[in-house]
Amino acid sequence: MTERRGRDTTGEWPAITEKHWYVLSIVSAMFTAVAIVAAFLFIFGDGFDGEHDTRLAQALAPFGVALFALVTFCTVSWRGSISVRQANQAENEGRARLLQEGAKLLSEPSKPSHVSAGVATLSVLIHSGQGDYAWSAMNLLADFVEDHMRSYHGNRHREEISGVMRSGDEAGFNTGRSITFCVVEPEEDYHYDDDPVYWHYIPGFASVKYFGGEFPFDDEYEIDRLENASFNGVTIARWNRVTIDGRFDRSTFKNCAITRVDSVDSLNHHANYKHAFEKCDFSNCIFADERMLAVDFREGENYFRADAPPTLAGGTAAIDWAALLNRRE
Repeated sequence: MTERRGRDTTGEWPAITEKHWYVLSIVSAMFTAVAIVAAFLFIFGDGFDGEHDTRLAQALAPFGVALFALVTFCTVSWRGSISVRQANQAENEGRARLLQEGAKLLSEPSKPSHVSAGVATLSVLIHSGQGDYAWSAMNLLADFVEDHMRSYHGNRHREEISGVMRSGDEAGFNTGRSITFCVVEPEEDYHYDDDPVYWHYIPGFASVKYFGGEFPFDDEYEIDRLENASFNGVTIARWNRVTIDGRFDRSTFKNCAITRVDSVDSLNHHANYKHAFEKCDFSNCIFADERMLAVDFREGENYFRADAPPTLAGGTAAIDWAALLNRRE
């Protein structure tokens, strides 16, 4: 579960709002007026006695000054809270306009410069850290990915969108949505050999599923840390430190360094387990299922280094790994 982040409005002390300052200003002003009238009556109510009344007035004068200072403080604080509210309102209106402008620019995919400007605009909102606006900006980018990249990641804006969504995801603004990337099957009368569809990891989603195509190495990520990604019938190519587990179904691994194979079931539904790997390095690999010992992986040029043979988890018997994998000195 991804938690949406925003500004924390809670604290140890109760907040004094604009309304509270307004009430305090009125109350303090009325109290000061009443106190002045009461002091006047107290001093001069029984007639004027020059020396005595003058000393009494001078003694009460600091309290009057303090009351006037209290009224001034409450009034200034009230005006200050109004200014803060107006500033926040103007700031929110500015962010709302940025969000609207970003959405408008993204809606023009035929104009690459407009889309790039839209991504940059939404990036400002995401990096601002303002929860609702950042989350909305992430969802607008996710909409663009869903509309234009579901079957093909060659879109010229994929990299810049991925970078912005990665920043948002790391800041806690995951969209919480699931997305599926699937290779579109060519028409029956399509007779041209085309390049394979290459997928990339796009962050900011609760779960990402890939069907078909190839998932090549990306130096920005470690494949074992992509816990929200799953692969069905995908060619996993040139990755280091790959753990074969339940994320993979009918997938093929090429030129990968395999660090662990949880079970034969990890290669679920693959037509022939021994063809699931091609030119993969199993040095120091941990096999967690002894059923793997019955599969000959040598045909796919899979190997292990002589100084770093695989191991069987929990096994103590000596195993001739050269009967399963090619041995390289």
